[in-house]
Amino acid sequence: MGSALDSDALIALRRLRRHLTIWRLLAIVGFACAILVSVKDIGVLSQEDHVARIALEGVIVEDRAFLDMLDAINDDATAKAVIVEISSPGGTFTGGEAVYNALRRISANKPIVGVMGGIATSGAYMAAIATDRIYAGHGTITGSVGVIMQSADVTGLMDKIGVKPEILKSGALKATPNPMEELTVPARGQLQSIIDALHLRFMEMVAERRGLSVAQVRERTGDGRIMIGGAALDAGLVDAIGDINTARAWLQVTHDVSVDLPLIEWEPEDPMAWWRDGASSMASSIFGKSLWSERLGLDGIQALWHPSMSEGQ
Repeated sequence: MGSALDSDALIALRRLRRHLTIWRLLAIVGFACAILVSVKDIGVLSQEDHVARIALEGVIVEDRAFLDMLDAINDDATAKAVIVEISSPGGTFTGGEAVYNALRRISANKPIVGVMGGIATSGAYMAAIATDRIYAGHGTITGSVGVIMQSADVTGLMDKIGVKPEILKSGALKATPNPMEELTVPARGQLQSIIDALHLRFMEMVAERRGLSVAQVRERTGDGRIMIGGAALDAGLVDAIGDINTARAWLQVTHDVSVDLPLIEWEPEDPMAWWRDGASSMASSIFGKSLWSERLGLDGIQALWHPSMSEGQ
């Protein structure tokens, strides 16, 4: 009898130890997560003077973590200059404008240079003009100064399958454009006026930053054309053909920022990146990944260029 009790007690003790081990591991993980969350907006903690290197890539949206990182660079006295490497087709108008404003805040305190990669169009070019000097490669695709709003008219398809949508709304222009109803002349005119106003705002930004008149910007870019590096240089949209080494040489000559300073890459802190990256990799392996799939998440008016999506953006 005593032996049976000893055996039961030993089993219970082992179970208790396992439970305690699990809770201890969970406590450690929770503590680690708390630390990560507490430092997620810190960015790079550097104790030495350096040149900050930023990558502006992919479709541009209003990314709070990225904008906080830019503000952190602005506040970091050890970041003596900033180089923004741009490789993006653009994104939402508000996203590009938010990056533009954050970069202008940095420019008020320290020199900042934009270096374009393979593509820097629309909202990405909007970000580029916030810098003090823009370099492009000979093969860089840039320009596409314009905005776009897209919808679809599926009323013909609905007629074919025998479905008639019933739409009740408070006003004739409410919820337009709507794929379930034809775009009326007044609705088209109202939407076009919004596009025209934002296009003008974009051209005014280019004119102000590039030392051009709005008329000159309209003449050179008003149709939304793209251009490669040399043409962009001729049009006054960029300052020179060059790369990151050219940018560093310019910083040394004009702002006394030595080329010997370390180049430190800044990235927005994201404690959940491991989870998102894993989920993204799984989705990509199952469904594939394309710019179109990224663009499905974009709401509102876009400053975006991609040859398979539209013409003459």
